[in-house]
Formats: sequence, C-alpha cells, structure tokens
Amino acid sequence: MRLFSLFVAGLLALAAPSALAQERAIESCAATSKFKAAPSRVITLNQQATEIMLALGLERHLIGTAYLDDSIPERWLATYKTVPVIAKQYPAREVVMAESPDFLFAGFASAFGEKRLGAEAEWNALGIGTYVVNAECRNLHPDDVKITTAPLYIDIERIGALFGAEDKAKALADDIKARLAAVAGKNPGAGRTAFLFDSGTETAFSAGCCGTPALLLDAVGLKNIGADVKGRWADLAWEKVVTANPQVIVLIEAEWSTAAEKIKHLKNDPVLSQLDAVKAERFIVLPFSQTLLGVRFVEGVEKLGADLAALK
Repeated sequence: MRLFSLFVAGLLALAAPSALAQERAIESCAATSKFKAAPSRVITLNQQATEIMLALGLERHLIGTAYLDDSIPERWLATYKTVPVIAKQYPAREVVMAESPDFLFAGFASAFGEKRLGAEAEWNALGIGTYVVNAECRNLHPDDVKITTAPLYIDIERIGALFGAEDKAKALADDIKARLAAVAGKNPGAGRTAFLFDSGTETAFSAGCCGTPALLLDAVGLKNIGADVKGRWADLAWEKVVTANPQVIVLIEAEWSTAAEKIKHLKNDPVLSQLDAVKAERFIVLPFSQTLLGVRFVEGVEKLGADLAALK
C-alpha cells in the first residue's frame, strides 16, 4: 500500500509542473487575461497586431483579422490570405461574438472604445482574453513624455510567451534592435529639419513631441519641426510650417490621405509651394503602417534613412 501511495505521489509530482507550465497570462493596459493553454481562436483588430502574429509564425492561431491601414508585405501575404477578414475596419460586436474567439488583440486602444467593441473588462467577463499594444497604454506612456522603442519589445516578448514562441520572439526583437542601431550609427538626417505630413488642409496633422512619428524622425537624426508641441500627434498651423521652412517633408501614404494628394495640396498652395522642400521636391513617402510602433517600424526607419542618404 505504501509503495502504491509513493507511486501515485510520484506521478502527481511529475504531472504538476507540466500542468502549471500550460497556464499563462498576459497583461494589457486595462486588464490581465489568463489562459490554461495558448489561445487558439484569435482575432486581430488592427494591422500591426496582425503583423506581430505573422512575424512570429502564429497564423495557425488566427481565426480572423480586421482593419488594414495599407498593404500586407509580400513575405506574409500568402499566409495572411489564409485567414478570414471579418471586417474592413472594426468589426461589430455581434460579428466578433459569432466567431467564438478566445483572444482579441488590438493595435489601438480605440478598438475597445464604447462605440467600437466595448471595454476590455466586458470581454474578459465573458472569458475572452484581450491585449492592446503597450504603446497605447496612456497610463504608462503619457502624451508629454517621449515614447521609446521599449513598448514594441514588450509586445513581442509578451505575445511570444503567451503562445510559447519565446525563441522566435527573442530573435525578432534582436533583429529589430540591431537594424535600428545600424541606422542610428549612420545618423543620415543629422543637421536637417523635417515636417511629417499625415493629412489635413486647414491645418497640418503632423508629429507632436512625443509619439511614434517623432520617434521615427529622431531615429534617423532629423529635427522635428513639431517637437515643441505636446502630444503624439499635433495639428500644426500652416504658418508654423512656413516659418520652419523644413528641409525635408515626410509624407504618410494612407488610404484616407495619399501622398499624391498631399503633394498636390503643397504645390497648389501659393504660399506652401514656395517652401524650399516643395520647390526641390524633397519628399519621402512612408506607408502609415511603418510609422506605428509595430514590427515594421524598423522598415520605416530604414527606408527613411536610405531615402535621406539619396537626397541631394
């Protein structure tokens, strides 16, 4: 009898660590979601969330995606096409519920806004885990403090750990760090001022002091003409742009405001057309997805650096 008890105790001791190893948790801006195993029915609600999953080779966990800002890179396109797109922008709450997800992964806090899917806590109460990328946690990253690349590495590490892809996550983070360091070492924007133009005609929607767009300019050594304006993004008066007379204009290519439309506006305006950068056509175009603190941020930095080096 004693031998049998010891045998059973031994089996339980062996099983316990394995069972515990399957339990995992992920801390989001507003909540912590716990799982007995890696989520298997994941819906990504923004492009940068989708691309983190694809970059880590986690597509088999995806049952739906939503909200593209621009195109998916060729290297992930075939895989991306195997996952259903459940909405062009944010899906309705009922559409999400119908898919029976166990995890919702968002690139913007707006996904869980009152007029979108509703608060994370509401989904957590239903047993559905949630995660918003760390850069969107305004309680951790206020609008008057310059953001760094640290939130990106937090996302990669947390998502990798949640899905048991720690090795891939480390390799991805190490690659991004090395590539960013390589561009910083060249400092291609040194001594140049830049105006980042996202959209707008009455005012210019541009980079403020402290968000990812400003980080993008800083990463190549450019001086942001909106660096003295509080916020991640800022509405700049055109008078400020004219006074600054930036040496380079970085144009965001987005579905809602194309680079071509912005160039047309600049060239057709009697005052803006006289800016040195406009007359010399010192324009650099970046897709919106490369200005976000996702896995393609490094591509934006690299492209910006290469295009700066090519400018006369």
